[in-house]
Amino acid sequence: MLSGRRQTNHSTRASGNSLASQFLSKQMPATWPEIQDLSLELASRTNTMITHNARLIATLAAAIALQGAAQAQPQLSGTPDDLRGFLFPRPHTVNISGDGEITAYKDQAKVSLMVTTEARDLSQSMTANQELRNGLIQDFISAGIPAGDINNSKFSSSPQFGFFGRDPSSYEVTARLEVEVESEEHLQLLAAAADENDEVEFESTEFEHSEAEAFEVQVRELALQDVMEQKAYYESNLGIKLQAINFYYGGVQRMSRAMPMVAMEMAADVASTAVQSVAAPAVAPTFDEVEYQSSVTVVFEIVSDN
Repeated sequence: MLSGRRQTNHSTRASGNSLASQFLSKQMPATWPEIQDLSLELASRTNTMITHNARLIATLAAAIALQGAAQAQPQLSGTPDDLRGFLFPRPHTVNISGDGEITAYKDQAKVSLMVTTEARDLSQSMTANQELRNGLIQDFISAGIPAGDINNSKFSSSPQFGFFGRDPSSYEVTARLEVEVESEEHLQLLAAAADENDEVEFESTEFEHSEAEAFEVQVRELALQDVMEQKAYYESNLGIKLQAINFYYGGVQRMSRAMPMVAMEMAADVASTAVQSVAAPAVAPTFDEVEYQSSVTVVFEIVSDN
């Protein structure tokens, strides 16, 4: 193609030279009609050359476009099961989804009490802290809280310095008591301990459901039972037989409402109202609800009796 273009250009130049030589051979000025004929002939040959180049460019552009389209063909990707389902779809399948839901109550609360004492000597501060914690533990055990549900953590100490002087003026000792309770009465008892003692701070409360694992198993069984009941219904009313070939498990979700921190408000009350707080259980916090939800989808194949 390129050689043909060079020949065309060469022939155009040769023809132009021959036309020019015709006027030069006359050795006399050309007339106006002859000049017009020469211009028309040159324009025609120039258009022929431009048309040829345009066709060449269009051909190259088309070839590039076809090559790019061939490279942009869609590609299949995924797991072997995904590819098998795409290439060999099962025409006689049906998906049945089932849901399960159970509502329970959080029956356990983990309460953290911070005990802080301060004295001139470190040993005095440590002794006072230990005596206060031991007294609280005995009160909790006497009220029915098992000793194994009370965790007496290690303490920490820090010196307290005055405005003037390099020696510490006192020592502060801090220790944490972590107590697990399963009733509102015991939760009130812990709140009252913080109200009655300035050295005790009601730090945090975390509510839990002690039978969470068992309820997760139950809610999964309910979701699967829902699927099987639907399967039996379709088989009975449509006169077909379904056989499970795959399933998709949606997991278990636990939904709970926000728990108002009533216990924290009780701990912040003044000591004069502590006795009233214990005597009036109406202000006690209520253990929160927790809802377990689960879903499962089973893929069934419609099989024939043959």
